[in-house]
Amino acid sequence: MDSYKNNMLLCAPAARVYDALTTQHGIAGWWTRSCEVGARVGELVRIKFGETFKVMRIESLRPQSEVRWNVVDAQLVVPGLTRTNEWIGTTILFQLSSPSESTTRLDLEHIGLTQQIECYEVCSQGWGQFLESLKSYVEKGKGSPYADPVS
Repeated sequence: MDSYKNNMLLCAPAARVYDALTTQHGIAGWWTRSCEVGARVGELVRIKFGETFKVMRIESLRPQSEVRWNVVDAQLVVPGLTRTNEWIGTTILFQLSSPSESTTRLDLEHIGLTQQIECYEVCSQGWGQFLESLKSYVEKGKGSPYADPVS
């Protein structure tokens, strides 16, 4: 029952990657423009993708080293999914290490996002897409965050 894991080498200093994971401006730059981001342990990170939303409690903030969130509320509105709250109780862990001053290794583990849950495939694809957006954001200054379609 392995959790979802992904890692990548980013051509950006760890401080820039950490800011992208822990600030309103950062998360809006790569994940979703619709977000509210707490700044301290115990505060909440709220993100929205249209009707889909996730609320995470910040469990750990270790500058340039670790960001850990526990998902306390979620609704995934995806065609074909019948269990829309599978993220609740999962943990999202970003670990950063610096092979050099200008590069950062990012290890993401979404603990509880396993192949046994219904949204695994679509959520894994989503993580892949948004991690590429994060890479572009920290390396080039421009990511591809979700933006609500203009009606």
